[in-house]
Amino acid sequence: MSKPNQLLNIEVGTFKRQGNQLILELNHNQFRYDQLSELNELKEADANFLQLVNVVEQDQKVVLTYTLPDKVRSLKDLPHENKAIRSAITKEIMAQKVVNDSQYHIALNPANLWYYPMQHVWYAYRANELMPYDDKHSNLAKYKALILFCLTGTPYERLLSNPQEALAKHPDEYLQQVAKATSLNELTEVVNGIEDFVSYHEWQKVETAQQKTKQRLWLSVAGLAIVAVLAIGLVHKSDERKYQSLANQNQAQVTRLKYSNQIQMALNNHQWSKAKKAMQKANYSETRQAQTFLKHKQYQQALNVDPSQLNKIINTAYDNKDSSQVADWQLPTKATSKQKDQLKLEKAIVNYDTNTLNNQLSFTTNADVLLRMGQAFLAHNDTQDAQTVQTKLAGVNSPKAKYLKALLSLNAAKNEVSDAQKKLDDANKIDGKDKDKDKKVDSAKSDLKNAQSDQSAAQDKVDKAKQKVGA
Repeated sequence: MSKPNQLLNIEVGTFKRQGNQLILELNHNQFRYDQLSELNELKEADANFLQLVNVVEQDQKVVLTYTLPDKVRSLKDLPHENKAIRSAITKEIMAQKVVNDSQYHIALNPANLWYYPMQHVWYAYRANELMPYDDKHSNLAKYKALILFCLTGTPYERLLSNPQEALAKHPDEYLQQVAKATSLNELTEVVNGIEDFVSYHEWQKVETAQQKTKQRLWLSVAGLAIVAVLAIGLVHKSDERKYQSLANQNQAQVTRLKYSNQIQMALNNHQWSKAKKAMQKANYSETRQAQTFLKHKQYQQALNVDPSQLNKIINTAYDNKDSSQVADWQLPTKATSKQKDQLKLEKAIVNYDTNTLNNQLSFTTNADVLLRMGQAFLAHNDTQDAQTVQTKLAGVNSPKAKYLKALLSLNAAKNEVSDAQKKLDDANKIDGKDKDKDKKVDSAKSDLKNAQSDQSAAQDKVDKAKQKVGA
């Protein structure tokens, strides 16, 4: 359990927990704002983040105060939990995709995360461009370190530079896959596999216990829970509510495990309707149902269940190189007008409807959508409109804007290579009687070599910028 008063270190400073408040004091010289009010946007509520309730200047320091939910625990305590809880929390962390869906820089240090079993995770510090943040490591490196910390307890700071360190004391195949993952999508798949593996074995244990005791499943597990609770002295008259809460959590876990086999079989057999019904019986939230369908690239099924996940579903489709499918998607009747408008715009991007794209550009503020618009223009060699999108994106999400800028530079470099190659081809066609032919060919070869070198450098910048946006 988290202590009521504790110190938690992240890259930019140290949190102090005081009761249900989390306080972070940072040196004023780490900030680049003209007025403190420029940080007020961080107070906007977001379900994935702790509420920032106060930002003040005090003795050459900027003090940020967050509110902690009741009974929340620091993620630093997670390695002490059982495997089921650890795997469920890591799966939720990857499913949230906060670095993709947020315009801010988010600290993935375990000291910045808070949780409550089984699937509630909150982040504290997030920074806009005027605030200090860690940009020394890629999002993939940070996520690997975070996941390996959760599963093994190996210090996050050491894992950042050497994820293999976690494997020395934990030679596990799944952990090897975590350390070797080459993208956030691949890492998500590995983490989902770990959670499924743990759930399956927990369920197998329950079934074995059921066969031995000849009792109904829920009775068997409830009995084990009561024995465990009594053994640690939680059940007595004054602790009745704690016991009830534990019993409810236990029963929810039993229900989930009971139907996990049915869910997996239905998914493997492409019986989507049957899988949905089984997930509902297992008390899966709509968000989790959608995420489960996404693992199997069933985008329409995910939309039918939870249209609020539209942006995540589209991101996943693009990551899986399935963007062409967007044109055929339909939203359920419960979708909001805002969601319907976004899907229309997404279809316009896929179909390259330039009238819609240009008309909607001034109204679009979603960084993912803007990046996709810019890439669509660039794919059709419309560098002028792509540049317009990049300029707007710079005021919305700096890493994505830098990525699009790098793509623009790479496109220009490729054009230079193409032009240089054409000039070399033309030089080679010059009549051999021309005494200057050799000089012209050599000059064209030199120009081509320089252009290819520039293209290689531009590609390196794209790769680095791509890592920072988690693409």
